[in-house]
Amino acid sequence: MTMRSWKPSLILLITALVAVCGPTWADDGDATGRWLEGELLLAWATPEAGSQAPVVVAAALRHDDGSITDLAFDPSVLASVGGPMAAAGARVRVLVAGATPPEQPAETVLDIDRLPGDDTAVEASGSYPYASLMCKFSDVGLPSEGLSYFQGMYGTAWPGLDHYWRRQSYGQVDVVGSTAAGWFTLPHTQQYYVDLSSGGNYTPMLTALYDDCTAAASGSVNVNDYEGVNLMFNDTFGPYAWGGWGGVTWEPPWGWRNVGVIGHEMGHAFGLPHSNNADGDGDPYDNPWDVMSDTWNYAVHDGTYGTVGKHTISYHKNALGWIAPALKAEVSSAGIFHFTIDHLTLETTSNLRMVTVPIAGTNRWYTVEVRDQVSYDGNLPGFAVIIHEINPSRSEPAWLVDAENPSNGADAGAMWLPGECFEDTPNEIRICVESVTTEGYVVEVAYGDWFGIFSDRFESGDASAWSGSN
Repeated sequence: MTMRSWKPSLILLITALVAVCGPTWADDGDATGRWLEGELLLAWATPEAGSQAPVVVAAALRHDDGSITDLAFDPSVLASVGGPMAAAGARVRVLVAGATPPEQPAETVLDIDRLPGDDTAVEASGSYPYASLMCKFSDVGLPSEGLSYFQGMYGTAWPGLDHYWRRQSYGQVDVVGSTAAGWFTLPHTQQYYVDLSSGGNYTPMLTALYDDCTAAASGSVNVNDYEGVNLMFNDTFGPYAWGGWGGVTWEPPWGWRNVGVIGHEMGHAFGLPHSNNADGDGDPYDNPWDVMSDTWNYAVHDGTYGTVGKHTISYHKNALGWIAPALKAEVSSAGIFHFTIDHLTLETTSNLRMVTVPIAGTNRWYTVEVRDQVSYDGNLPGFAVIIHEINPSRSEPAWLVDAENPSNGADAGAMWLPGECFEDTPNEIRICVESVTTEGYVVEVAYGDWFGIFSDRFESGDASAWSGSN
């Protein structure tokens, strides 16, 4: 297994997360602040369906002595260390405001650097047994669901989480050995934990919920025996469910009653950020082709486990190491190329799963994939070629390309079909769908000004929304 794993020692549960690097205040002569060193923890928030709650990413630094420094930061600061996927779990030093360690809830991050020798990687393979710990607030009664419901969630048949992750990863990841236990009573009321997040700093609440829930369960479950922990609570603790910190999710009832939310948050626990469409509204929950964006719409439903997770996009699957080298192609020289791409739901294929097209002179590229209305993707908008522009420095690196209406990723403009071409004329890229196959499409990619094909200006849509540096 190569996923960054967070397996805290029980000795430290009540006080902090397990440490992997120490608190350091380094005077580099910078009058604007001081440097702290540690492991960067990121947790992504997911609002309930229909919620207008703002986008939140909680960040913290953990140190050698087990202490936590809460961080307040603009996610754009992560660009300097390769963006959110590269930053989560990395050993870093951060420049925070102030000349001495202040007594404030969160340190304001001014800059961030990766420490020399950091070799963290996002890839995931092997077994990841999870423990679902069912914890109740001291002043809230129990729901009707009991232990069997939570144990059944890890089932090996559709839509169980073991089945789901095997299909997502093409058999490279499973959650064999996962279990559930509870209900355990927390030492505080629901409002106590909500109050810990006053002012919008959620790290103290997340830490307290983890510490108190795992401590309450310690007589029954040793979390060191598991690669991840799903914390299941009997009521809400603010407007979000959460996932991240190298293997932890925090689930309110509307989360664990919809296994797609669990899949979304476990995706964050694997280190995946959100994806987005290209409407620029700052809402990362509106790409209907990705469980890591729009969990709710165009999803399959189950009578027991609610909204079911769809597949994630090829960029994320590739980042986790799930797409074999033989099943992907990158256009690396000028010319016209033809590729047969099968849809991402297929368990096995001898054709490609994705094609990447770099944008010359930048750190950005396009991904080309095929999606079909099959299995976990059964309610997607259609069977089509889907294109994303990737900028790893963005908070949501993958943006869906839509030639008609970027705010509606389920429309015809997002689904490329035979006879249609996407052109990024300034960057001399053209992607055309030539024909349909049994399980996908044949795609032609023209790269560079090959025989002057970009001189006639017949592009299919306005490329300015996705070919810039935003």
